[in-house]
Amino acid sequence: MKPNDMTRIAGLVFLALMILPASAGAQALRGPISNVTLAGYGSASYNANPNSDFRNDFTASVSPILLYSMGEDLLFETELEFGLSGELTTTTLEYAQIDYLGFERFIITAGKFLLPFGTFGERLHPTWINKLPTAPLLYGHGHGGVAEGSLLPVLSDVGLLVRYKAPVGKKWAFDASGWISQGPRLVGAGEGGDGHGDGDGDAESEEAAHKASFGTNVDGNPDDEIDISAVGFGISFSDNNSNKMLGVRLGLVYGPSFEVYVSGFHSMVDPDNFLDMTGFNISAEWRKAGLEIRGEAILLNQELRVGEGFDTLSSTGYYVQVAKRYGSYEPVIRWSHLLESSLEEQVARPERRQLAFGLSYWIEPSIPVKVAYQVDFDGDDLVLIQWAFGF
Repeated sequence: MKPNDMTRIAGLVFLALMILPASAGAQALRGPISNVTLAGYGSASYNANPNSDFRNDFTASVSPILLYSMGEDLLFETELEFGLSGELTTTTLEYAQIDYLGFERFIITAGKFLLPFGTFGERLHPTWINKLPTAPLLYGHGHGGVAEGSLLPVLSDVGLLVRYKAPVGKKWAFDASGWISQGPRLVGAGEGGDGHGDGDGDAESEEAAHKASFGTNVDGNPDDEIDISAVGFGISFSDNNSNKMLGVRLGLVYGPSFEVYVSGFHSMVDPDNFLDMTGFNISAEWRKAGLEIRGEAILLNQELRVGEGFDTLSSTGYYVQVAKRYGSYEPVIRWSHLLESSLEEQVARPERRQLAFGLSYWIEPSIPVKVAYQVDFDGDDLVLIQWAFGF
């Protein structure tokens, strides 16, 4: 081929690319990018304790969500959370899952997903959706791990999830979700306080190395504190025993106005399959003309080694929240309550009560500025300001 012929061919190719529609040219050069969607949320927050020389902290976080449509019936979605923790920047894989949408009433999900236990963790904990800058006392971390001072973290785990929804009459619908996953585990000696590690080890080391003291004897004797083995959720892609977590959530939905759910799970937490944990949840929400009332209650049973035998610690808590939208403004109030839990005539988890008042100003439908005052009857009060955004 002569040099002049090569020049003519290159010119024709260039001309063809120039006269192609812009979208077709981009498609040819970059692939099917229309199947990819980037979403997410984040926030900048200010927290101050007015009872301790007004000590204060600024924090920030962002959680990008990537969705990739693999045809009509397959969807991949994942969320990463980047946040500040003291002097460190933390990175957490909140979920990474594949959804099969090919059935009329079923959705099948595999991977790491938010567990449908109650409604706050799965639907409401993102900062731009949560109407207050903090979570209710029922839930500790926003991304799993060990619940510090609360009953549970926001639950996530690795496994298989099946959802089902069908109409019941003209206005009601039945909603069901069931899952099998790796399950919670005792936090081992190789893990830090946040519960993010592999935690492999024998039963004695995993139970004895990390224990959380939650209270004292009913007579106030600190020498008789009860040690409760710390349990982590969604902290590892490996399992520490042959047992799996089984869970289910059943609900009734009345249009956009009313929803009620009951949830439960069971799992063994130690390497020898001796210690089990069960959780039960009831949640409900009602909405009308800008008014929203919601609440959840949890019963958590954790089996413990006591002397030469076993005993079960039962812990309960609930929250109720009311919000009313007035144009761009939305006042909200939330009452959270963890009841006292006792074992062997000792206080294992002390009572905690919390009342939060807040006001949100919605700059855009997904961008609120929230100001709140949180009264902790058993701890420190907080002044909270948060600018959250969803995109």
